[in-house]
Amino acid sequence: MKIEVTENVSAVSFNNVPLNKTIMEDTLKAVAGVGINLDMISMTAPTSEIFSFGFTVNDEDMPKLLKMNKQLKEISGVSPMINSSNRKIVIQTGEMTETIGFAARVFEILNRLEAMILMITTGVDEISMLIRDADADAVVAAFEKEFA
Repeated sequence: MKIEVTENVSAVSFNNVPLNKTIMEDTLKAVAGVGINLDMISMTAPTSEIFSFGFTVNDEDMPKLLKMNKQLKEISGVSPMINSSNRKIVIQTGEMTETIGFAARVFEILNRLEAMILMITTGVDEISMLIRDADADAVVAAFEKEFA
């Protein structure tokens, strides 16, 4: 198993966005257009005629992102919520594909520690979590103890 930690990560979230197939695409294109590389991308299932989505960027790219805040609001119809100075924690292991309840164990640890989860994405053999910086050391220590 591998645990990887990335520091200085910002979450950018757009909540209650009108359901329109190009809003997320247009937002991601605009961000790429100013030279910002995105990492985690997350979207909720639509409810009625709205959805929410978000992505992470390196804190160093925040000045570029803030300069385009007005443009992002025009694209999505809502102002983005930005939360900086977080850590991305990735657990990667083949055990995830073979063990029933692996993700439940991860979330049990996060809840026990009352860690603030800002964003989650998953892959076949990994769970990526954006966690408030203040919670990250305890989370990593608990993951290492539980899964080592």
